Amino acid sequence: LKHFWLKATRSASDSHADLLGGEMAEVDIEEGFVDISDEQDRGLLKKILVEGTGDATPPAGSSVEVHYVGTLHSDGSGFDSSRDRPGNFKFDVGVGQVIMGWDQGILTMKKGEKCILRCTSDYAYGDRGSPPKIPGGATLNFEVELFNWKEKVKTASRMTAEERSAHATKMKDQGTEAFKLGDFATAVNRYEDGAQYITFDAKADDDDDDDDHDHGHSHGGAPCSGGHGGDDDDDMGHGAGHGRGAGAGAPELSEDDKKLVVALLNNCAMARMKLGDAEPAMLDCEKVLQYDEKNVKAMFRRAECHLKMANYSLCVADADKTLEIDPGNKAAEALKLKAAHEEKAAKQKEKAMYSKMFG
Repeated sequence: LKHFWLKATRSASDSHADLLGGEMAEVDIEEGFVDISDEQDRGLLKKILVEGTGDATPPAGSSVEVHYVGTLHSDGSGFDSSRDRPGNFKFDVGVGQVIMGWDQGILTMKKGEKCILRCTSDYAYGDRGSPPKIPGGATLNFEVELFNWKEKVKTASRMTAEERSAHATKMKDQGTEAFKLGDFATAVNRYEDGAQYITFDAKADDDDDDDDHDHGHSHGGAPCSGGHGGDDDDDMGHGAGHGRGAGAGAPELSEDDKKLVVALLNNCAMARMKLGDAEPAMLDCEKVLQYDEKNVKAMFRRAECHLKMANYSLCVADADKTLEIDPGNKAAEALKLKAAHEEKAAKQKEKAMYSKMFG
């Protein structure tokens, strides 16, 4: 199957703009479209159909995820659509993998934005076109929806400790932004990847150099907790972990990096809970407790995870531990009552079910 977003080979006779009498040909700009071409030559127009969120746009070199539908401007006939295939279409933008109209146009888009990119032949397939569906000199319309992007970064093994820390902090901030927008899946991605970078064990990697494995990948990150339990606490504040030594299996970190990883993992657990993913959230909490065994946020949230998983006794045990650390924690007291109520209701339901079965 041929994809028509691919960069075409242009002939030597193709010009960057059609010249008429030494002047650039005039192209009418339809209402709602704006000229976004780098040269301002009206060869690349854009019309926003759905506004995106935030202010960020993908930097050149990012791996982007989109859907697109391509049509000929002359008659509206379609020539390619990613929506006819499973999954989003992924590629690196701004580096020449695709036609010029995409390389320039997608760099102007925000997350969640849907727009039409109208590309003259100079920003698409030139005088040759892409037979049989795209004739030479054709102007094309692409309806493009941008879902997400990831900036390309070095693997953790190729970074210094300072670079890993800086990257994790950046991912932390991106995670916070996503969380505040209600995009909890992206928040988890950023927090998780940031935590992987900051906990990368360079010493262990040196011992395994013969395996030639890289560790970590490209995202994660967000600030941390400052409150003491409860779903409505602002975990986007500062001052989460205390970094009082790592548990078994945790790499040695500076005090600042311990605070950073605690923040990342605490907030990752919170985002996972928003998605209803209690078991991985609990694992995040347990990792936090390796670095700070008296971290109130992690202890309380692990109790919440146990409740979600109907582990009532374990929920109460962790709520009690939370109260040992923070005796005035009203959220932990309320959670104990909720666990007792839900356990009673579950037993009554089970009893009623057996009563019907065995009458």
